[in-house]
Amino acid sequence: MNYAVFQWINGWAGNSPFLDKVMIGITDSAPYVAVAFMLLLWFSNANREKAIAKQYTVFYTLLSTALALFSNAVIHLVYYHPRPFITHHVHKLVAHAADSSFVSDHAVLVFAIAFTMLLRGDRWKNIAFIWAVIVGISRIYVGVHYPADVIGAAALSWGTSFLVIRLSVKIEPLAQIVFRIYYKLTKRVPVLSKYSHTVR
Repeated sequence: MNYAVFQWINGWAGNSPFLDKVMIGITDSAPYVAVAFMLLLWFSNANREKAIAKQYTVFYTLLSTALALFSNAVIHLVYYHPRPFITHHVHKLVAHAADSSFVSDHAVLVFAIAFTMLLRGDRWKNIAFIWAVIVGISRIYVGVHYPADVIGAAALSWGTSFLVIRLSVKIEPLAQIVFRIYYKLTKRVPVLSKYSHTVR
């Protein structure tokens, strides 16, 4: 089933130069779009209450992503699953090391963002989730991941996002440290200090 779905999605690769470029662009740009998401949330022009909520969303997202990526690194250390292009003839559109396929780092990143936004009720939550799904599909399309790698990443990111939000009261002191550091670093830079909402 896993390989059959992979074949179906990856089978579209190589048939349309335009679609290939779009999918390569999506998969390559995922980390940069992730950074853009975080910056747009942090530097929000909303009223103070909403701006604070958005900065907390950024904090929770970064913490969830860090936990998910760390967990994935541990998975890669103890379990190796060859990538599709190692064991099968595939349409491989991007260069990639022959490291473990399960689970996908790209998918972990984008789903951690999407699930944190969903749990926080952010107005961009649906856009973030659709983007995460498309990035996941792109990883299969370009031939470097199986569907199970993406699904596993989504499950892992859901777990870390849920855990972070559930423990938000306990990690509040850490959040305050982060906000205080930002305040101290930017208090003399007007263009940045105006976004120090939680420390006065």
